[in-house]
Amino acid sequence: MKTLLFPHRFKKVGWIIFSISAAVGAIIMSDYYGINLLPDNHYLGYVLNNIAIVGISIGAILVTCSREKVEDEMIQHLRLNSLLIALYVNYAILIVCSLVIYDLAFLDVMLYNMFTILLIFMVVFRWKIWRAKKGAEDEQ
Repeated sequence: MKTLLFPHRFKKVGWIIFSISAAVGAIIMSDYYGINLLPDNHYLGYVLNNIAIVGISIGAILVTCSREKVEDEMIQHLRLNSLLIALYVNYAILIVCSLVIYDLAFLDVMLYNMFTILLIFMVVFRWKIWRAKKGAEDEQ
């Protein structure tokens, strides 16, 4: 079966893009919460906002959709299970937030929701791989 994953070397590039873009996003959000780290320039804010959104998206996709060094059936199984867990958790959070958060605050929820499925997947997948490797080491 052919998988549509990127080569393993893309994972490192993805982490670099993701880290830089997440730092830019954190600077933008700190300005949003009253900690002024940026000059008052609306054009700069728009550009940095786009860099953060596009960079986090591309970086997270490269990280999550890149092959592991050893891509076998167990890794594919862990990847699928992690994706399903991320999907369930993401939509559970979205449903709860839609019931308790209203008006313009819900736009913040939707902004963060663009990234949560990828972030949850990264965390769950890394955790499952760590557990699988730890279990294999314990057996030896």
